[in-house]
Amino acid sequence: MKSTTIKASSTALRLLHELLETSRAERVFTSEEAVTAGDAVGLSRGHVYKLLSELTRHGALHRLRGHLYAMQAPFGGATPVRPLAIAVRAVDPAAVSGDTALVHWGLQDQAPLHEEVISTPVRIQWTQGVQADGTDRLWTVEGSAIRFRHVRRREMFGITTVRLDSETVVPMFDRERTLLELITEETAGAAELATELLDTRREDIDFSRLKKYADRLGIGAIPGCDIASLASLA
Repeated sequence: MKSTTIKASSTALRLLHELLETSRAERVFTSEEAVTAGDAVGLSRGHVYKLLSELTRHGALHRLRGHLYAMQAPFGGATPVRPLAIAVRAVDPAAVSGDTALVHWGLQDQAPLHEEVISTPVRIQWTQGVQADGTDRLWTVEGSAIRFRHVRRREMFGITTVRLDSETVVPMFDRERTLLELITEETAGAAELATELLDTRREDIDFSRLKKYADRLGIGAIPGCDIASLASLA
């Protein structure tokens, strides 16, 4: 998304200002959130939809898909909205996970694949720009590859709010939930890597929390990683 000079009407800009004050995801929002913000400043639903079209036409907004919009720089921020921030709003609930979370928590130097990972229980039915990869879905947004990893709804816990930079805040699996995800991942070497991290990063890990998370999922021992014994390390 390119930086642009905004020439929209004062009413349209007032709507954007209200969204910045009230939207839970700052510069990424749905049309329903815009309607709610518009209602707070006396705008009807129909008027809000017209303003969204006006703002998109003037380059203040970028319509991402369906009813999801992102504000264009410089409005609301000096830099374009990060694709990761867009992805966690494209489905609900959602949390950054996998290699992306491992890198953020310093458990991995860099992701082996050029993609960001999001966990969600939502069954994605989109067709445009989405490819199936087993139960996962791959979505290209703003030139970046996003992997939506399908999980059960009961697995959406251990989520914290993380600030990636001065303009980007996202929900993410915390360090222990990320490790537990790695431990149970059905890919070659995942459990071994988790075991290594449990040993080398012991001082950074809350083992009692990890054990609580494992109990919540009904996980006992896994080859190479005996979760049942972790409580003694707390």
